[in-house]
Amino acid sequence: MAVQTSISWDTIGPFVVWQFLIPLAAGWVQTILYSIFIRAGDPKPQPGSPRFIRHRRQLLIAIYAAYFAFTIYEVDFNLQRSSNAYNDLGVPTNVDDGGLQSRFRKLTMRFHPDKVAANVDRDKANDYYVHLKHARDIVLDPAKRFAYDRFGPDILDQCSHCLTIKDYTSHALLVILYTYGAVLIFLFGANALGFLTDGAYWRYLAILAMATYEVRTALRPDYPTFLSNYLNPLLLSTRLRPAYLPFQLTTVLRKAAFSAAQFLGLLVPLWRDDPQQRAKPSGDSEDARHKQVDRLDGMIKDTAAHASRLLEMESIPYRENEKAKSELREALKKYMVQNVVHQERDVRNAFGQSMARRRAGAPSGARGTR
Repeated sequence: MAVQTSISWDTIGPFVVWQFLIPLAAGWVQTILYSIFIRAGDPKPQPGSPRFIRHRRQLLIAIYAAYFAFTIYEVDFNLQRSSNAYNDLGVPTNVDDGGLQSRFRKLTMRFHPDKVAANVDRDKANDYYVHLKHARDIVLDPAKRFAYDRFGPDILDQCSHCLTIKDYTSHALLVILYTYGAVLIFLFGANALGFLTDGAYWRYLAILAMATYEVRTALRPDYPTFLSNYLNPLLLSTRLRPAYLPFQLTTVLRKAAFSAAQFLGLLVPLWRDDPQQRAKPSGDSEDARHKQVDRLDGMIKDTAAHASRLLEMESIPYRENEKAKSELREALKKYMVQNVVHQERDVRNAFGQSMARRRAGAPSGARGTR
């Protein structure tokens, strides 16, 4: 029996956007924002400096959050725009056979090719009436209705030989197994090669949660409790959108779960690289020293650029008096070093670690450094 999995560009495309396109776009947006909000002649944060990293982090989080919200809206919008047997027939999702037949008789009086006006295209009218009959046949057949509600219209074409609820359920379980199995194999392989390791926990949790939910939906004869008792009554009372069918809710939840896993996985390195976060002690290794020196170098360059700009602004009144201007600049430099640079957390930490290493092994009561 041939089984078609649900892996398609709708699954691969967002992954490419999350992993590659958004970071690329963030770099362009950051450059554009700097050119807009930083005045001409003022120094721009250099790549690698704490200010640049902070801005890049904030920008990435904003874009990731906006794209996450967009993915949820997009999938729900497409579901509302697509054809739905119940909406086409104009009946509620819990309609019984009597109510369905009564509604179809009214539709026949209105849309039957022999009943339409003379100026209406008969071929189009016939096609639409055939579509309505097909939707009615699905809702009237208990097995097809069960499969349609839970797995969507595609399963009726994929499993054309299925006749009973058991047949449709078995086919759906195989699709779930193959789909999530393929995703797990891909993730295992990527993790083994050192890729997609950040946020791997959230990805596996999303896969497990969605697979469990889809298996539950396939095996139970009723709608999910959250859908039938809370979500659909709320939507119908507020008229925000038509009621969800189980397969529609599954589609939205699958997109939300995978997008949330990607979002959280990408937040992990952003949180770890946040220059405002206090670094965890990792030992006095050579690599740690080099990283600390690089951070200090970036901070010093950034501070020096700001200091030079401030010195130029403060010395404008003494433009004609070079001696006074030189004395003012020296005084301001001394003030900034003693009262600004020395107050930076990274500078104090560096001084403290340097003093601790120099004092190591000094005899009790010793003064100064060795």
